Amino acid sequence: MDSLLKWAILNGATANEDAPHDASRPAPQKLDPAVIDAILGKPASVQMTECMDAIEHSSTPSEARIIALDDLEMLVENIDNASNVEPLGLWPRLGALYSDHDSGVRSGALWASATALQHNQRAQTAFSKHGLLASVLRVLESDKDASVRAKALLCVSAFIRANAAGLAEFIALDGLALLKRALESAIDQGLAAPAQKLLFLLGAIVDEALDESTPEELRPAARLPDAIADLGFVDVTAKAMLHFANDEGVAAAVFGRAAAFLVSLSGTEEGRKAVCASAQLCQAVDQARASNTLADPADVQALEAVINQ
Repeated sequence: MDSLLKWAILNGATANEDAPHDASRPAPQKLDPAVIDAILGKPASVQMTECMDAIEHSSTPSEARIIALDDLEMLVENIDNASNVEPLGLWPRLGALYSDHDSGVRSGALWASATALQHNQRAQTAFSKHGLLASVLRVLESDKDASVRAKALLCVSAFIRANAAGLAEFIALDGLALLKRALESAIDQGLAAPAQKLLFLLGAIVDEALDESTPEELRPAARLPDAIADLGFVDVTAKAMLHFANDEGVAAAVFGRAAAFLVSLSGTEEGRKAVCASAQLCQAVDQARASNTLADPADVQALEAVINQ
């Protein structure tokens, strides 16, 4: 009992009290920072920088570089960490990886970038400041690896969605024409998944342009749907519907994405005229109507309602 009372007196002293002196009591020692890191984990900023250092180190094996990019991508899922990519000086370093010799690294860098950009104005502003959109567009158009191009499209989408300034930069870089070429390439190569993603993105930016509930400074110019129609996207979309109708495994999915995009595009007079004037589209709709497997009947009816106006 006496020992317990002595311990309580020694350890219960306040900042304004003097505990009885005990020469045998060791002085408190500071914890080793490595021990603190082991207990609490390193700060996210340190982990992000270490990931990038590992990726860039010449002796890091390919698999380890890809794992480090996966770790970085998970870290920037947190919006505060994503905003810190710029203060940590990581955007130029990420951008340099878009042209890495390893397709897995290119893909991982674009994926991490897309995650950081998603709904994050600070990250989008920094990305634009470093001119990285042009680099991503080059990858989207010319990379030989389909999975890398898919990640590049994801990165573009994360940058331009709900970002009027980013979309304006994208259009200034001839991004719409590039999307058209990418869609044509996906059709020619028989790649249904990227075709669907491209159609989804087109429909999404048209919807944003026509959504009057969104503040004007946050949405694309109302002229955007007409510009898309003028570029010939209706016929290219109809071509996709006809091409993938030969594959029952993807036909309905492609038709659905295409229908959603074209119905949105018809929200303007010019867009509606372009939809109604497409002979290829009429052919695709007639073909889908005659089949029970090529399209959801609701998608067919939605397009017919536009065409027959």
